[in-house]
Amino acid sequence: MLFLLTDPTPELCSGTVPRMMFYLYYSTLARANSILRSNALAQFRRSLRQVPLLSRFLHRGEFRSADLLLPDKSGWVKVESGLAQGIWLHLNLRKERGYWLGLHEVAVQQLLKKLCSPACSFYDIGAHIGFFSLAVARLIGPGGKVFAFEPDPENCLRLKEMAVRNTLQDQVRLVEAAVWSYTRPAGVPFRLGGSRRTLGGILADGIIPVLADGERKLVSTVSLDDFFHQGNPLPDVIKIDVEGGECEVLKGGREVFSRAKPVLICEVHHETAAHWITDWVTANGYDAVWQVPDELFPRLLLGEASEPPRNRC
Repeated sequence: MLFLLTDPTPELCSGTVPRMMFYLYYSTLARANSILRSNALAQFRRSLRQVPLLSRFLHRGEFRSADLLLPDKSGWVKVESGLAQGIWLHLNLRKERGYWLGLHEVAVQQLLKKLCSPACSFYDIGAHIGFFSLAVARLIGPGGKVFAFEPDPENCLRLKEMAVRNTLQDQVRLVEAAVWSYTRPAGVPFRLGGSRRTLGGILADGIIPVLADGERKLVSTVSLDDFFHQGNPLPDVIKIDVEGGECEVLKGGREVFSRAKPVLICEVHHETAAHWITDWVTANGYDAVWQVPDELFPRLLLGEASEPPRNRC
């Protein structure tokens, strides 16, 4: 099902071309581009790169023409499929087409759809622009609550804007801080994601964000246990995506995980973290299911308590 831009966006749609045809064209182009970049075609692309006459061309020009045909501008779109289908997002149609098409981290979408029920409390740690926060808020309804933890100021502004647009501002509480092993309002070093804001992460305590390449700044941190002691509800489901700092998040939540036994969805970015979290799962009475891609990392962990609390939603 195709959802179209309905807000006035003259820089994206001008002349006499009907609006429906305009967005059908760009939606089809964006989807074709995503297919070309998919893991399913990765082996085929690697094979082509072994051909001497093609390797230089593919290295320099692979996907470039399709990218250039997509507008490098921002506009309001409705997500076309998946957990967030029908939600309004303010996106760059070239750089953030995965959100628009509903193809962003499909495995996580499927898990959240299964795990989050009405009246749940959901912690979105590393909320980025709020794709999962907004989708889950709509899924769990007014009786539930989403806590979106995000330290990047630009991401926070976008998340607020999109929450209001979708009338979800009462269900999504934005916490403008990074979750870490300790609380430090004065801030710790954080490296922004550069051209991809979702890749930012804390640069401290021996942790280096895996792919962040932007400027450094200080951001406030809060531990999960301190956040709970501030009077906030315990979570039923926690999603962690913090670009390499996932162990530090878990270290700061000993009481939360002991008392609430929330379901854990965690993206793990390197081997050291995977070994540490494997031990953490066993020590905390969780059963783990891993989704490991061909390239090994990042991999996805689903952790569920062997004996979950009775009051889980």
